[in-house]
Amino acid sequence: MKLERAQEIHSSADMLFDQSAVEQGIEALASKVEQECEKDFPLVLCVMNGGLYLTGQLLRHWNFPLTVDYVHATRYRLATLGKDVLWKAYPQNEIKGRNVIIIDDIFDQGYTLEEIRSYCMKHGAIKCTSVFLIRKTHERKKADIKPDFVGLECDDCYVYGAGMDLNSHFRNLSAIHCIESKVTE
Repeated sequence: MKLERAQEIHSSADMLFDQSAVEQGIEALASKVEQECEKDFPLVLCVMNGGLYLTGQLLRHWNFPLTVDYVHATRYRLATLGKDVLWKAYPQNEIKGRNVIIIDDIFDQGYTLEEIRSYCMKHGAIKCTSVFLIRKTHERKKADIKPDFVGLECDDCYVYGAGMDLNSHFRNLSAIHCIESKVTE
C-alpha cells in the first residue's frame, strides 16, 4: 500500500477509541493484571508485532520483578484470514517452572493464543495468563480458549492503531480506528 492510499483510508476511518480511552483501558488492565501476577515473578511474552505497543504501555505501570521476552507467531501472514499459526521466533528464556504472561493486541478468534499457550505449557510453564488490549465480539468460529484480561471490546470491524496495523501501517497511533473491512490495495 502506498503512502497516499494509506492516508486516504485513514482520513475516512472512524475513531473507535480516542487516546484517552485507550490509556484508561491500559491503565485499568495493568492494575488488574498486577493484582493477580505481581508475586509470580512472571515471564512476559510479547507477541510480535501487535503486542509491542501494549507490552510497552503495561511495563510503564508495573513495578514488580519480571522477565521480558517475545515470540513471533502469526496466523495472518499479511492476510486477514487463516487458522494455521506460523512461528517466526520462539522465546529465548526458560519457560519451565515460570508463570507466563502472554501479551497481544487483539483477541479475535483465539488461534494464535491457543498455539502460544500450548507451546508454553508443553515447555513446562506453571500457568499462562493472557492479556489483550481489545477483543472483538462476533459469532464467527473461535478456538476453544478465552482471554484472561481484556482492556476494551469492539464489534466485528477491522481495527488498527495502538499496536494493530492496517497493511503494516499505523501501529504507532495512540487511538484505535476502524473501517468496515481491511483494504488490501
